[in-house]
Amino acid sequence: LPIAIAVSCSADRQALAKITAEGIFLEKLERDPAHFLPDTTATALHDEVVSVDLNRPMDEIRAQLSKYPVKTRLSLTGTLIVARDLAHAKIKERLDKGEELPEYLKKYAVYYAGPSKTPDGYVSGSFGPTTAGRMDSYVEQFQQAGGSFIMLAKGNRSAAVTNSCKKFGGFYLGSIGGPAARLAQDCIKKVEVFDYADLGMEAVWKIDVEDFPAFIVVDDKGNDFFAEREKLVTLGKKPN
Repeated sequence: LPIAIAVSCSADRQALAKITAEGIFLEKLERDPAHFLPDTTATALHDEVVSVDLNRPMDEIRAQLSKYPVKTRLSLTGTLIVARDLAHAKIKERLDKGEELPEYLKKYAVYYAGPSKTPDGYVSGSFGPTTAGRMDSYVEQFQQAGGSFIMLAKGNRSAAVTNSCKKFGGFYLGSIGGPAARLAQDCIKKVEVFDYADLGMEAVWKIDVEDFPAFIVVDDKGNDFFAEREKLVTLGKKPN
């Protein structure tokens, strides 16, 4: 009989499992990743948050982000284009045929996500970020074509993305994995299908957001927040 192991997110799909005559065994993962985080204070949690108007020209937004270091907290207000796996594959097909990158990827920041069913009385259903790594292979081609300069999702990116952002002046912004319902209720003000409607949830969407929380993960200078944290954990002493 077929056997399935369900996981909550691609971030967990590196877990190993095996089935033997003795039983079923699943790799034990870190249960308390928070102990790797640096100490913080209530004062630090209330540090300045940089407001970013997403409805300005892309060059102006990039110029603003370029002033701040990785880990800077942001509050995003304006228009986002939403696209994930299938939409990226479709757009790549267009580029491979010699067609232009869609104008909306040049004009707007792109949010890697997809909405769930919209409850009555709400603008959107849960609309949290998906794991960014699955879109890594598209970044250099899209940025070279003049778009996808500001990306928003969750999780770390490959060195190829960091290098592409340095080369073409791009940024990857991290969103918070978990509060998808809260983002839909408090931050997302308008949702409409924008392209590839036949893809359903995986279509390209256009959304208006207000005070959407994010932080700079990868900047236009080759800095990567997660890579820096990995170095500290690798070189430093693991907390007790």
